[in-house]
Amino acid sequence: MRTIFFAAAIMLLTFTACAGNVDTTIADATNYEQEPILITQPVTEETGYTRVHFATLGFSIEFPSYWNGKFGLHEFDVELDFGTRRHVDVYHITTRQEVLEEFEHPYGGRILTLGVSPREDYTYDYPPIMAGGTIILAQSDGNTYFVNFPSGVEYIEGNESAAEFLRMIGNWEPSHWDFLARSFQLGR
Repeated sequence: MRTIFFAAAIMLLTFTACAGNVDTTIADATNYEQEPILITQPVTEETGYTRVHFATLGFSIEFPSYWNGKFGLHEFDVELDFGTRRHVDVYHITTRQEVLEEFEHPYGGRILTLGVSPREDYTYDYPPIMAGGTIILAQSDGNTYFVNFPSGVEYIEGNESAAEFLRMIGNWEPSHWDFLARSFQLGR
């Protein structure tokens, strides 16, 4: 009987700990090899977007609501001589898994990378979207908040996941990404 009680207590504590992480704030790094974080929230009917908070980056962005449950996040830091640059890769879960299984390449399905860097004096000449381009979202309080796009995308053509991935990246149309700057908010 004590074993059943102990097992039930462990399960309750595990459930409680997991339930606390269901918030849209991304607190822990996720490795590509691990199960991705799924963000599922109520759809904001008025806008067709869902706000996602990135605690380690210090800002939030609205993503199209049809992305819900279809993307994962991978946090990582880059140490530079002037400080730590923080990043969050946003990727299409199904495409990433297919490319990983087919080609053993862990970066398939990358949609974009959000970041914050401890400097305000960055400038970019805005190369085309999805060709390694960068958009500066804000420069404030000694930080630059930005989004990087991959210089290329990896996906397996001709299946449903490829069509879904291409819809998520807007078929490389620069105007598709207007929501990033429009919805950017510092803090929570």
